[in-house]
Amino acid sequence: MQSKWNSQGSLNNSAFAVYEAETQFPDSVNEQPINQFTHRAIYGVSKNLDGAGNPQTQFAIVRTGAYVGYGFGGFIYQRDNAVNLPTSGQAVFNGSAAGLRDFEGRGGLEYSTANVQIAVDFDAFDAGNGARSDGVKGVFTNRRVYNLEGTDITETVLARINDNNDANLDEIPEARFVIQPGVLDANGDLIGEINSHYVDANGALQQYETGKYYALMAGDDPNEIVGVVVLTNDAEFTDATVRDTSGFIVYRDPAPTP
Repeated sequence: MQSKWNSQGSLNNSAFAVYEAETQFPDSVNEQPINQFTHRAIYGVSKNLDGAGNPQTQFAIVRTGAYVGYGFGGFIYQRDNAVNLPTSGQAVFNGSAAGLRDFEGRGGLEYSTANVQIAVDFDAFDAGNGARSDGVKGVFTNRRVYNLEGTDITETVLARINDNNDANLDEIPEARFVIQPGVLDANGDLIGEINSHYVDANGALQQYETGKYYALMAGDDPNEIVGVVVLTNDAEFTDATVRDTSGFIVYRDPAPTP
């Protein structure tokens, strides 16, 4: 239940806009206010614009914290031009991500941010039969979590993990793409697996999150990638699953002039 969206500022150094659904809406007859379910949206646009001022890529994510289950929501990402992919060489892209964390088993919403780097080897595997053979490596680092008021609650998240899993983490584990063939097609679509791990107090490797990434390469070089990752974990709560849906835009910027 919501009618329109109000700007709530930005996340991750103003790279991504945050919107809140209207909290109340009046009855059309008696004007009595009706409380609306909590919804938030994150919208990201490329810094690269065409001649008409349109962004090369963009994404949007909507989630709600008004249900004990995940509730309603979704995401979309797109590019507004073609892409030309090389058949050899390598490329590295850098940028950032912003997301929404919702829960299966409890209500509420949280924000997330991260730094992102993606590297592509355009002839990493011997695919054969004319298929693309690209290898794609991606990593999400410096991951932070915030409540809806914008307060950094990363330490609270770490305490949840440590207390429930006999761990001693001082940062949220890095999330990494699973390197495998067949994740990039000739249209520049990227779909693959992403996960994260940590070492517990006994020195054993433990899985923190599993999920998928969905992305598009864009530009003639190509010069950027837009996408969304969806990660879930059962490590923070004994009675709920956490889902992090984060959008990202990364750029293949030229090296700075010495």
